[in-house]
Amino acid sequence: MNLFNFFRKKDKKPETGYPEDLMSNVCWAFYGGAYSSEEDFVRAVIQYHTELDGAEWHPNQLVLQSKEVTILYTYWDENVEEEVEEDFSLVADKGFFTAGELLFKIHNKVVENLENDDHHFFEGLSLFTGNNNGTNIPYYMLIQGC
Repeated sequence: MNLFNFFRKKDKKPETGYPEDLMSNVCWAFYGGAYSSEEDFVRAVIQYHTELDGAEWHPNQLVLQSKEVTILYTYWDENVEEEVEEDFSLVADKGFFTAGELLFKIHNKVVENLENDDHHFFEGLSLFTGNNNGTNIPYYMLIQGC
């Protein structure tokens, strides 16, 4: 077995074929409103990385070989004074997700609810092993830090 296949198998759940964890090394915070273009968003994330620690981010890296994904996240809803759990689906423009496209689409979906929340820092995505309505669409939890 070559090293590439060894690490590939280690990074994937056997029953789904999707990575258990995605983009845990990406630094980002959900604030500043929605972005009108993926290009503007990617520039902002690169700048954010540069300001934090100089770590390089690869927005064109293929991170999820799926045309659709469901994301679960939580936020504090001041209107009802409780934590709310919400999920949403995203569709890839080219039949798969790059790091840039996935984070851009997640940001624009959650920023309104998270920008004033304590837990508004992106810490990656973790594959949810619960039922996704019996589909093979990957279901990820957004890992949020404060």
